[in-house]
Amino acid sequence: MKQWNLKLNKTISTTLLGALLTTVSVPVLAQNEIIRGELPPMPTVQWISEPSDYKVEEFANDLQVVWSIKFAPDGRMFVTERPGRVRIISADGVMDPQPWLSIEERIFFQGESGLTGLAFHPDYPADPRVYVMYTYMTDEGPYNRISYYTDDQGRAGEETVLYDELAAQAQGGSHSGGTLQFGSDGMLYVATGDAFERQRSNDLNDLSGAVLRITPEGEVPADNPWEDNPIWAHGMRNPHGLSWQPATGNLFTGDHGPTGEDGLMAHDRIVVLEGGRHHGWPVMVGAIDSPDYVDPILTFVPSSPPGDVMFYDNDLMPELQNDLFVSVLGFQPQDRQNLMRIRFQDPSNPSKPTAIERWFNDGEGNSVYGRLRALATGPDGAIYVGTSNHDGRQMTAHHREQPDRILRITPAN
Repeated sequence: MKQWNLKLNKTISTTLLGALLTTVSVPVLAQNEIIRGELPPMPTVQWISEPSDYKVEEFANDLQVVWSIKFAPDGRMFVTERPGRVRIISADGVMDPQPWLSIEERIFFQGESGLTGLAFHPDYPADPRVYVMYTYMTDEGPYNRISYYTDDQGRAGEETVLYDELAAQAQGGSHSGGTLQFGSDGMLYVATGDAFERQRSNDLNDLSGAVLRITPEGEVPADNPWEDNPIWAHGMRNPHGLSWQPATGNLFTGDHGPTGEDGLMAHDRIVVLEGGRHHGWPVMVGAIDSPDYVDPILTFVPSSPPGDVMFYDNDLMPELQNDLFVSVLGFQPQDRQNLMRIRFQDPSNPSKPTAIERWFNDGEGNSVYGRLRALATGPDGAIYVGTSNHDGRQMTAHHREQPDRILRITPAN
């Protein structure tokens, strides 16, 4: 088990930020406040409340704050509920009444914290390890943890903790990150938030505001950018999704922009991650065209807070292949909650966004399904989307009246 000394509880003023930034081992710009960069070019955007070429049906119901959806090789759907449960749902939408895992008694379920990420070992079920990330409470306050459970006859067995005492915000429970994804290299990639202490994202001794890359046993790969350091990329604020682009192998994420820091709002972004690089936060928002930082490919003003991100790569709906789907959250319908489809149709620059469709919202604040978060492509080729309307984020009564659910998107004909 890896433990890191991450207890940075003192608020650091912007006048000290320049001095703080000099401690990071990559070039940074000395500054007194966040730099306001340019907004990257925004392609044409189309709002579509009901995409006519696709059918949406309810696949599962009676859930609470669906955060992650993953399919086991045998077709079973594993779902994390943020209050502390992992559910199993069969291929025909029947949910096992007994959770595969229940750790509700130890979960810190507040803000954006709780049981979040889930991933299967690349050799599952031959290697029956199921990885999770969750926020738990101690006498000293909340922390985040990365661990795995051994699948034992269809239920969670013994827990093995890989990384412990990762930073979590005590008041509000925001910015825990929480995404787990195994790459084709067999390594586990973990997205962590800055715990609402932005200076953490600059510190290579702090695993916050970063994307980690570790072995299935929790060790640091020898080819990581920084020796003996699980950080693969940093400079993130609160990333909730990771997905590799099929056409290029590039790793994409969605990151939440500021909510008041230095008077800034919005600036949510889509980023193509680069190993060993700083991705801007909290130095800048937007793009500044500096060799020291990776600029986002999209920045959204007004806000479009990204939940999960997922490239579609299946033959059922070939017209969607290599399109990036982003679940957009938002507190209220006027925040334009939607499922965003980003297209990449420039052969000379395959990671350049060329068109955007926003499904399930008319662009005037009328959201069909409310807050959307978890995304997955099923073995049947359908797109599965989990709602997050019961997470305490000021949703309208209309969306709060029904439990959270999982939607299934297939061709209309």
